[in-house]
Amino acid sequence: MLHDNRLATLLALALFPATAQAGGFALDEQGAAGMGNAWAGAAAATSDSSAVFHNPAALMGLKQSQWLISGNYMDLSAKFRATGSDTWLIDRATGQVGTTSVVGTPTGEVRAVGGGDSDGGRGGLVPAFFYAVPINEQATAGLGVYAPFGSETRFDATWAGRYSGMDTEITALNISPTLAWRINPQLSIGFGLNAIRIDAEASKALDFRYEATIAEAALGQSVPVIDGKATLKGKGWGYGFNLGLLYEMANHAKLAASFRSSVTPKAKGDYRVEIPALYSQLATGLGMSLESEVQAAHAKVKLPWRLQLATDWPVNEDWSIQADITRTGWKRFNELRAQINNTPDQVQVQNWRDTTRVGLGGTWHYADALDWKFGIAWDQTPVRSAQWRHPSTPDADRLWLSTGFAWKYGKANQLDFGLAYTHLSNAQVDYTDTATNRADYPFFAADQKFRVQGNFKLKLWSMGAQYRHSW
Repeated sequence: MLHDNRLATLLALALFPATAQAGGFALDEQGAAGMGNAWAGAAAATSDSSAVFHNPAALMGLKQSQWLISGNYMDLSAKFRATGSDTWLIDRATGQVGTTSVVGTPTGEVRAVGGGDSDGGRGGLVPAFFYAVPINEQATAGLGVYAPFGSETRFDATWAGRYSGMDTEITALNISPTLAWRINPQLSIGFGLNAIRIDAEASKALDFRYEATIAEAALGQSVPVIDGKATLKGKGWGYGFNLGLLYEMANHAKLAASFRSSVTPKAKGDYRVEIPALYSQLATGLGMSLESEVQAAHAKVKLPWRLQLATDWPVNEDWSIQADITRTGWKRFNELRAQINNTPDQVQVQNWRDTTRVGLGGTWHYADALDWKFGIAWDQTPVRSAQWRHPSTPDADRLWLSTGFAWKYGKANQLDFGLAYTHLSNAQVDYTDTATNRADYPFFAADQKFRVQGNFKLKLWSMGAQYRHSW
């Protein structure tokens, strides 16, 4: 009974979603045993039940039942230095910059947004729980509860990119039952199902400088400029699958391939527009309506597929090397489109591309009870250029440098620790927001655009710990 209660507690802990960003917003940091090798060759590891995520076929390497719990803490710094941000109106009838308000005031000139620098990075814990049990010599079953995607950025309310993004948070929880089969002594295959629950929230400031200008002209008195706020929330489920192959050679070298399908959760929620009370009162005085409101919204979140080839190769009794190459299908994440009742779609264009990751690791088998690990990896960003780098999801090419160790104590227990520093290239931003921000209001027959310019200085530290028990 005590053993069952402990497993229930660990499962409950694993249900907390991740809120840290890595790899676009994919989180390959499942378990902590692979962190010391920069996750190089993780799909070929056969002694760890986190194979449920990395490669379901590798579960056939387990000779005993096993559960593990892990936590990887990731601390992202995303310091933005503004070089200029503007706003302008585009007349819907002509497609030109420049339009006239209902009271005859020209409002189409380009205006500086203002605002300053901000650090939107945050830290977060990526938890995971995995369980595996051999059914017989030819089959092993497994279960994983983990967070395969996560991202969080929070910027100051007065920063230069506030009209494109303020707070953005994406969390995901995956429940993955898995089964592996041994085809022959060398070849194993695996299959798993993924049920992913996505929970997302994004907010941005709303610019009312044009309403203030109109009110000043109509009332003949000064009107302060106060930002409003728009917040989109949604949650929902999506479903996919994992496939894996593992080939074990006579010298105990392992070759592996794994594939995770794309998933498209359908999120439902609401779109909240908060209008400053002053402007609602002024609009009423001018015979117009401008009120805060909440409307139903829904969106499809296009999560990527992933294909990985990996190896774990023994050099001698003391050393082994790990390597992998991974391709991720971020191209399908071309936009975030929210459909809102009685309002034109809110669209955040991403235009991401498919990416490649390569990793190389080494493990020194120092003693029967202690392994020391090293790793390096290069991870390509899905962002094509400064033009497509959205301020709410900053990303850049990254170089991983990591180390860690595994300590076995007794016959049934093992602790793994890892530490990684990720250097990210400086990320230039020259993004023009394509959202239709003026569609709700009667003042203009125009679309408002925002251009954010500046540079992100990004860096990421990661620490991981894992405990596993076999019996």
